[in-house]
Amino acid sequence: MGDIISVILFTTLIILLLIAGIVIIVFITNKKRLQQETKMAQMQLDYEKELRVVADEVQEQVLVNVGRELHDNIGQLLTVMHIQVEHGKLDKPELGSVLAPIDDTLQSAIQQLRALAKSLNNDVLEHDGLLHAIQQEVNRLQLVGQFSLRWEHDSMEPQLNKDQRLMTFRILQEVLNNAMKHADAKNIEISMNSKNGFALVVKDDGKGFDADKQLNSAAGSGLKNIMKRAALANLNCRIESYVGKGSIFTLQETDA
Repeated sequence: MGDIISVILFTTLIILLLIAGIVIIVFITNKKRLQQETKMAQMQLDYEKELRVVADEVQEQVLVNVGRELHDNIGQLLTVMHIQVEHGKLDKPELGSVLAPIDDTLQSAIQQLRALAKSLNNDVLEHDGLLHAIQQEVNRLQLVGQFSLRWEHDSMEPQLNKDQRLMTFRILQEVLNNAMKHADAKNIEISMNSKNGFALVVKDDGKGFDADKQLNSAAGSGLKNIMKRAALANLNCRIESYVGKGSIFTLQETDA
């Protein structure tokens, strides 16, 4: 009888050990699979991030090249035209009243072209900082005279790294361009606070849009691109907009 009980206990122990072994093997296998899936997902995220970085670098270089071409080539042509008009005024004084408005328009075009070329080149941003770069952009847009622009700040340069400064400036340019071309805004307010954590807010009184619907549609690629570029620089971009009520774009550090 004792031998039978011993056999049963031994058999039971063996079965329990086998079950425990199977459970351990399954647990280890699942853990390794989960780790592998997590690793693959992270690799995919890193790969996508690297692609976005490369795309932004290429885009930035294109902007710099366009800015230089505008300044060196188109700017030179406008300057030559300005000189020709000046010579025309000297050669034929009787045409002075006719050529004067043309000369004024040419000088305004040269001024705006130079300002645009600077806004496309990140050298000013790197040398003088984000606060100065935004001020120059505001000055450029005020020359256009397409809308009323108000710019408020606390006179402090935000403590952002190089990528964050550049991304902030490019996102601001894109938001302002959208407000001009698509929102039909008449009044735009820009405010930047750097004392208690960086925050840049752009508000317009344009026709607005359904932000959630736009972000979830194929037509919202521009807005999605803004969000992705902000995330790439560890910035948080919040978009508030409703049809007929304008838009508010808020850009902050992710830990703010």
